Amino acid sequence: MIMIGILLKNMRLSAGLTQKDLAHKLNLAYNTISSYERENSQADFETILQIAKICNYEFKILDKNNHLIDLNDMAKDMDF
Repeated sequence: MIMIGILLKNMRLSAGLTQKDLAHKLNLAYNTISSYERENSQADFETILQIAKICNYEFKILDKNNHLIDLNDMAKDMDF
């Protein structure tokens, strides 16, 4: 099982961002990022996609027909 908080923290660190840096880019309080990373609260799907985009991360999932879907393309369609 992937723990989303650890994934978010690893994305942020790999991009060389502090919690404050990332929070500023998302217009959030830095303690919100801390809360996500410690899994005291859950980021919504759109926020996770925004973090991935900021950190230059690619997310791919398999749909029910085993076709790869690039979630970054989905984020572009959502105008992030």
